[in-house]
Amino acid sequence: MKRLTVLLALMALDAGGAETHVISLARQLKKRGVNVIVASHGGELTKQLEGYGIEHHTLPLDRKSPPHLIHSVNGLTDIVKKSGVNIIHAHARIPAWISQWVSFMTGCPYITTSHGIYSTSWGMGFITTWGRKVIAVSEDVKRHLINGFRVDSDKISVIPNGIDLDQFNPIVDSSHVQRQLGLKPEDLKIVYISRLMGARGEIAMRLIEALPEIEKAFSNVKLIIVGEGDKYEAIFKLAKKYNFQATDDRVVVTGARLDTPLLMNMADVAVGVGRVALEAMAMEKPVIIAGEAGFMGILSSENFHVAKKHNFSGRGSEMKSDAANLANAIKELLKDLDHRKELGTFGRQEVRKYFSIETMTDEVLKVYHQVIEEVNK
Repeated sequence: MKRLTVLLALMALDAGGAETHVISLARQLKKRGVNVIVASHGGELTKQLEGYGIEHHTLPLDRKSPPHLIHSVNGLTDIVKKSGVNIIHAHARIPAWISQWVSFMTGCPYITTSHGIYSTSWGMGFITTWGRKVIAVSEDVKRHLINGFRVDSDKISVIPNGIDLDQFNPIVDSSHVQRQLGLKPEDLKIVYISRLMGARGEIAMRLIEALPEIEKAFSNVKLIIVGEGDKYEAIFKLAKKYNFQATDDRVVVTGARLDTPLLMNMADVAVGVGRVALEAMAMEKPVIIAGEAGFMGILSSENFHVAKKHNFSGRGSEMKSDAANLANAIKELLKDLDHRKELGTFGRQEVRKYFSIETMTDEVLKVYHQVIEEVNK
């Protein structure tokens, strides 16, 4: 049987949920004997990808000006022709739109993954294409595709993002990272890892605002904020102001980092959404779901399946991710070590059951082969 060649196309390889997903998928596909090629604008994760021996092509797949679009169409077309690509898998709107034209010019089929809820405005709808098949990361994303974009339900497969349980393993030693950040083992650490843009950056600011209330009950609490984006400067200034007024540095803002498992392993409480929530669960950390779409609070067996349905985004909750809700949930977790351990054990078990990278890769490969078989009929 001819070796399968897959082209994964995404906007860039900076730190983020979709980007980390593509890295994990590419690595697993290579382990299965697939010839994997990745195209993007590049970024901090490019070295990690190339470290796995996976070919990367730099193209302006994050730009939608006509010259950049033409350049990207021509670039992907060359890759498809020269490498004998069997299928293109696009992971954002611009790469999907470009893949549509490459498919038209080469006959190579393409599919897309929808990683979240997208705008259905007229302008956005015009540039949104989905390919022969669509992978939705959760059930509510599937419904959004059907209701918002009129995608045929038969074209959609729900395949949650997979987590590498070997990489996200709580046995890793993060003591050197703690020392690097000026943290002590006895500190109670709240960890927030996110792209610090828009509403998700605002949640980092709400966490800082929640600290005074948390400090009343736990004098040794520390907040670690990891990421970068357009809100970074505002977050950094707010943290600096807070630290100046405190007796020591209560808030540590690290900027973008790639050692997520080590950072997450320090957490007594993890706050996040989407893939970050899953990574924290894999590291046996109690998780608070706080997103721009809503506040679900402490993740437990009682709300797990609702959270799973909404991709751990906070959708489905009418509560807001404000400072008061964050402070109450964090205090509830910090006061009970045994409960935190129980939630951590529960979280890793659920990730192993529903979100392993191996199962996700098996399901994605089924979609690839189904599409290729349909094209070759």
